This record gives sequence, C-alpha cells and structure tokens, in this order.
Amino acid sequence: MAATEAYLEKHGVTKMLDAIVNELVSEKPADPISFLINGLLKEAGKRGQEPALLQRLVELKKTLLSEQAEASKTLDEKAKLSAEVDKLAYRIKHLCKALDTAEANGGGGGGGGGGGDGRRETSEERRAKIAQWNAAGAGGGGD
Repeated sequence: MAATEAYLEKHGVTKMLDAIVNELVSEKPADPISFLINGLLKEAGKRGQEPALLQRLVELKKTLLSEQAEASKTLDEKAKLSAEVDKLAYRIKHLCKALDTAEANGGGGGGGGGGGDGRRETSEERRAKIAQWNAAGAGGGGD
C-alpha cells in the first residue's frame, strides 16, 4: 500500500481527482463522464502533457484534411470531364444533323457505318446508338 500511496502522491493524482470530482459535484453537468474527461485533459495541459487521445485527434485531422484536398481535386477533375463529355455530345448532335442534311440533299457521304452488310446506317439508327451510348453513362446531355 505504501508504494501505491507514494505513486499517487508523487503524481498528484489524489489531489487532482479530488479537485475534478468536487467541481463535478458543484456544477452537476448533464454529462458527468465528458466533464471528468475534460477535467483530466485540462490537467494534462496544465502539466504540459499531450494525451494519446489528443495526439490521435491531431493525426485524424491531418488525414481528413489530406483526404478532403484529394476529394476536391477529384471533383474538379470530374467537372472538367463532364464538361468535355457535354461538348462532345453537342458535337455529335450537330454532326448527325449535318449528315442528315447531306443525306437529304443527296450527298450520301460514304458507304460505311451500317451493320457490316454494306448498307448505310440511317440517321434514326445513329440517333438510337447515341441514345444507347448516353443511357450507358458515357455521354452528357447538353442541347
């Protein structure tokens, strides 16, 4: 017992806990556990000690800030790619219109693009393919 008392006295544990408990009883907070923990953290600060809990919180904060920066970059990249997809969808739409106009004027414009059977793909088939491509998530909207 003498060793235990000597340890408690050496580190001021009994005085510290008595003070924290007296303050707890005086204030009667709604959350006594948090009150006690905060009291211990304050005491550690007064003694110039950084508890493992605070060290871990600092590490977590650094990790979260790093991940937040990475997520922000990823969102910026996604926005750029989405804008590019919208531009490409716009170009495809207008190229299809140009092909339709050329076909309507008898311009033809080559014999490829069908089902491999030598026939030309109709504008309706092209639109269906584009709609299918857009539905699969490869395209944007953008009229």
